[in-house]
Amino acid sequence: MAKPVPPREVRRNKRAQLAMDEEYQKLRRNFTWDESRMRPWAQVAAEARRNNLTAHVGMVFGICVVKDSELAENLRKYKGRYVYQGSNVRDENNDWAVFQDVGSTPATINAGRICDAYGLMKGHTVQQSDAQQAYTQAPFRGEPTWVRLPREYWPPGWEGVNDPVCPLVKALYGHPDSGGYWELHCETLLEEAGFQSLRRVNWPSCFWHPRLKLLLTVYVDDFKLSGPEENMAEGWSQWG
Repeated sequence: MAKPVPPREVRRNKRAQLAMDEEYQKLRRNFTWDESRMRPWAQVAAEARRNNLTAHVGMVFGICVVKDSELAENLRKYKGRYVYQGSNVRDENNDWAVFQDVGSTPATINAGRICDAYGLMKGHTVQQSDAQQAYTQAPFRGEPTWVRLPREYWPPGWEGVNDPVCPLVKALYGHPDSGGYWELHCETLLEEAGFQSLRRVNWPSCFWHPRLKLLLTVYVDDFKLSGPEENMAEGWSQWG
């Protein structure tokens, strides 16, 4: 059972703090945002208005949960995540932001069942894997978007700057269009690896590898692959 950990408890729980810091540093190492291009938001907004351009701004905030919360403390696992506050995004005029509405269409339950059935055939098998920090593998493609980082993680030199922001570079969790950017990125890599999309026959997020005879379904960041057992390792290695 996963249970949310309130911020006040995170502040006094070393294991929760460690989980949060680990997650934040992963995003930073992944260049999810560009701290070297920090500017005051008022300056960014004014420049966008002068040039008749759009600029969005939102906040990055942390969420912490404890997994297996019903067990003893030493058996629990703390998980941190930092996300974009997609419910409160403003533009250069301080109006509510309008998004591109880049929708994602994960594989259906029926597609997953067909993948299982194919894996039950003689000489076949089914295997699963997940993508690590899936969304932030994809480049951010929307309107120029700036983020306000948690104050406790401000780099040296940010103190004294009024409302510092930096540009978002990767498709961070929480942004309304991030799911669509990840799906596009994922499909591109799979097709380059020889997997053919079945979207044209109305099976979104499903792929067929004609040479290896492998069927793949993708549900957000969960991958299910089925087919001849002797081809599975090569199938994963094509793009994993």
